Amino acid sequence: MYSIIGANGYLGSYVQKIILEETDEDLLCVDLNIEEDTERVKWYRCDITDPDAVDELLHVLEGYEDLKIVYLAAYHNPDLVEKNREFAWKVNVISLRYFIEHCPFAKDIYYVSTDSVYGESVDRYHFKEGDPLHPVNFYGENKVAAEGIMLENGRHVVRFPFLISPSLAKKPHFYDQIVQSLREGKPFEMYADSYRSSLSFENVARLLIALIEHGNTEPIVNVCGDQDLSKYDVGKLIASREGLDPELIVPITMDKKMAGFETKRATSTLMDNALLKKILDLDFVDIFEKPRYKE
Repeated sequence: MYSIIGANGYLGSYVQKIILEETDEDLLCVDLNIEEDTERVKWYRCDITDPDAVDELLHVLEGYEDLKIVYLAAYHNPDLVEKNREFAWKVNVISLRYFIEHCPFAKDIYYVSTDSVYGESVDRYHFKEGDPLHPVNFYGENKVAAEGIMLENGRHVVRFPFLISPSLAKKPHFYDQIVQSLREGKPFEMYADSYRSSLSFENVARLLIALIEHGNTEPIVNVCGDQDLSKYDVGKLIASREGLDPELIVPITMDKKMAGFETKRATSTLMDNALLKKILDLDFVDIFEKPRYKE
C-alpha cells in the first residue's frame, strides 16, 4: 500500500501515475484538495498543519500493512517562503516533524527534498550526497532542517533537481506555458547560464518508485539526470519535442532577472547521480526519455 502526502500537485500527480502503471499497489492520496475515489485510489482530506487532523489521518494509515509513504507536502516557492517565514517553517518543518515522529508504523517513508540544499555549484561541480550543505536562501534552510528530521528518524531523503513536464494537475505548469507561447509564435526567455541536472516529473517519479520497490537502504539519494542543462537548453528540447520552433526560445542571463526575485537563488546546482545508477543498475538517465538500464 502506498500513500502520498500532498498528492494533488504537479509531482504528486505523476507519482500517482507511476504507482498505478508500474506496481500492483493500491494508493491513499492525502491532500487539502481531493478527487473522487477509484478502484485503486482512495482520497483523504487533511490539513497537515493541524495536529488533530493529522492524528485522524495517522489512525487511518495505521490500518494498512506494508505501508510506503511518499511525503510531498511543502511550501515551495522561495520568494513566498521568504515573505512568510513563520508559516513556511510550520508547513515545511514543524508539521513534518509531528507527522514523522507519530508514524513509526510505516514500512518506508520517503521525503522529497531539493538540490537547493547544496547551494552554489562552482565550476560545474556535481554535488554528492555526503557533501556539506550551504543553502543560499531560507527555503533551502527549510529543506535542510526537514532532511535532518527524516534522518534522525531513520527515514529516506531523495533530492530532486529542476523538474519540468506537461501538467497532470488542474493548473498549467511552466512546461505548458512554454508550449502555449511557442504555439502562439511568441518568443520565450529562458536562462542560458544557470545549470541543473534536470528531469521530467515522470522520470523522477519513475525513479523514486523504482528505489522504493528495489528496497533501497541508502538514507539520501540524488535522483537526477546525467546531462548538465540550462533552462535555455531545456526550452529548446521542449520545442523540438513538441514540434515547435526552437528559435523562439530566447537565451537570457541570470543577472537580467535576478533583481525581480525576492530572495537569492543559486546560479547553478548540479548533482551527481552515481549512487542512484549503482542502486538501480542504470546506464543513462535522460531528462525526458525513459531511464536506460544496463543490459
